[in-house]
Amino acid sequence: MGLLSDVFSGKNKKVLAWTLAGAAIFVPINITAKDSSVAKDKLQDKTEIVQKQDSLRILTDSVIAKFQDVQIKEAVARMMKTETGRIVLTELTKKNIPVKISSEIGSDLRGAYYPAAKKILINSACSDDLIASILVHEGTHALQAANGCRLGPHLNAHSYINLNKAMEADAMKNQLFASAELKDLGDASVYKAFRREHPQLVKSYESFREKYGEQQDSIAKHTMLAYYNDYSYVKEYEDRYVDALNAFYKAGKKNSGAGLFQMNISEAEIINRICHLNGRHYMNAADTVCLQDSARNYVLKSTYNSLEKLSSKHAKLLKDDPFLKQDTSYQKFHVVDYKGRVLQNPEKDTHKVIKNAYLRHHRLNRR
Repeated sequence: MGLLSDVFSGKNKKVLAWTLAGAAIFVPINITAKDSSVAKDKLQDKTEIVQKQDSLRILTDSVIAKFQDVQIKEAVARMMKTETGRIVLTELTKKNIPVKISSEIGSDLRGAYYPAAKKILINSACSDDLIASILVHEGTHALQAANGCRLGPHLNAHSYINLNKAMEADAMKNQLFASAELKDLGDASVYKAFRREHPQLVKSYESFREKYGEQQDSIAKHTMLAYYNDYSYVKEYEDRYVDALNAFYKAGKKNSGAGLFQMNISEAEIINRICHLNGRHYMNAADTVCLQDSARNYVLKSTYNSLEKLSSKHAKLLKDDPFLKQDTSYQKFHVVDYKGRVLQNPEKDTHKVIKNAYLRHHRLNRR
């Protein structure tokens, strides 16, 4: 009876179950206020987790329902598991941007956002893994356009190329982030597919994760800037600009080039419009210098030579209109080779720039 007497006398305050002749005797516990508070907090945490999971499931289902193509739906389902993918795709559906798998897109493109038509096409030759990350990439371009990032003949050469590179760097950053977040959740194939396409950028990203740990803004900033180090890939976009510029000049002949290539966008404005996601900036005005040095504010030598020829064409368009200015903004670029070595610095002497433009203009008039 000693043990039972201890229990009933209150000496033992733990929960006890005694079995006597096959019967269980349960003794209630004395629960303290602290124990009650802990239990309540745990229950609340569990409830919040369940509610969050339910909300994400509802959001994911609603976003998936916005797309028609089965492959796109599957890609959306994967990317909605990631924070970056979820932000981009949720905003994309709010803007009612359709996405289609197409064989009509150029063979040199994995995907493209068409601002005029407000649609995204993804190359049908892409694997399911590539489609998943490209969806985030092109979705980012759609959001950039909605935020006022518009390429076209209204921009001078320097602004067009700078803006285009920054837009692509930001989209690549989001594509890589979403792929990495999915890998961290146990689905690594999208990340591996991206790494096969852009091994240099992935290597840089992994080093930034190791260096900056949980500082996501720092990782985002340096990953975005690392895009500029892949000179052969960047050259593809420089070539596309030169091709577009040729088309602009041909169109400009109809109106003597009026209004072409006049607008300038500063590096600070580019950062303000592009370098953020979900309202949070990963670069700010102090980072303007990052887009002004030779590591980012550059064109390759062959591109520079093409821009000089096109500038002469522009001068020819303007020969009858003294109030319009020739586009010599390309002279603000550093000129580099394929290893990033600087071959020529920007022409900072204003008088030299004006003199060169004057000489080119009159050479054309003498022809």
